[in-house]
Amino acid sequence: MRGDIVIKAFCTDILPPDERAQYWTDAVHRSLTRLEVRPHDGAAVRGSLRRISIGDIHVAHVEASPQRMARTRGIIANDPSGLLIVSLQETGSSVVVQDGRETPLVAGELVLLDSRRPYVQDFPGDVRQDVAAVPRGLLDVSDACLLLATGRACSTGSYIGGILAAYMSRLAAAAEVGVCPPGPKRYLERGMADVLNALVVHQVRRGSGATPTAEEALLRQIRVYVRAHLDRTELSPATIAAAHHISVRYLHLLFRGEDMTVGRWVQHLRLEACRDDLSRPELAGATVAAIAQRRGFASPAHFSRIFRAAYGMTPGEWRCRAGHSRLPG
Repeated sequence: MRGDIVIKAFCTDILPPDERAQYWTDAVHRSLTRLEVRPHDGAAVRGSLRRISIGDIHVAHVEASPQRMARTRGIIANDPSGLLIVSLQETGSSVVVQDGRETPLVAGELVLLDSRRPYVQDFPGDVRQDVAAVPRGLLDVSDACLLLATGRACSTGSYIGGILAAYMSRLAAAAEVGVCPPGPKRYLERGMADVLNALVVHQVRRGSGATPTAEEALLRQIRVYVRAHLDRTELSPATIAAAHHISVRYLHLLFRGEDMTVGRWVQHLRLEACRDDLSRPELAGATVAAIAQRRGFASPAHFSRIFRAAYGMTPGEWRCRAGHSRLPG
């Protein structure tokens, strides 16, 4: 381990056959995101996974038997994490379904998937993949752009697709050999997010032929600003509008096509950041109030109230659950 760079490994071979299916499902959940995993033709589940975590980003090398992975509405209701999943097919093939698009994927292609909406990835044969899970809050693109970019195959032979594939492959290779890459993790984390931003914009332009409007450019600038100042308790629609020399009314108009108002989006980002912080072993010694303040919440009582409303449990209960549900290895 170096700083916030952590390597984990999981393999079904270490367990009796009747325990492997649940172990593999839990390993995928702990390493990437919660999914329903079903083997093809009732065959036994087999899989190995080595994951490297760099700050809030996880990259894993996965080898698995034929199986179907699905992120269902029921899973999303109980695990509303906002992640962009990047699935890079190394060998084998798969069929991906999200937002009504059914996309075959072959070796040398990748696909983006949004964990906030249902999706299915079906592997008819043995498969090797590199998979990345990136928090939605690290990206500087709108939900409307993501909706156009997810569920579409992208060749690693393309310029931006190739950069992302190389980035993921090098990180996954580091996990395979158990060696942490040198350098501050924030640069590696930011690098992955920046390449993903570029790929999303590329996918949208390729699909529509459109270039970003002045409004879209301003909205992206605002998103970057908010993430950079999330720890400031005074951050609000009024201060955001003032920083960009626009009216509060116009700021709300910019967000009219988004899933949330600007105020609710800021609160959502803060809650997601706090929830992640409460799960981090290195922050186990920090109080809930300190973590809330670190993410811009001035009142611990207010933070606890809205955290419970969002996730169905108190911050303390979330921290206990995260701390007592870790896999061996």
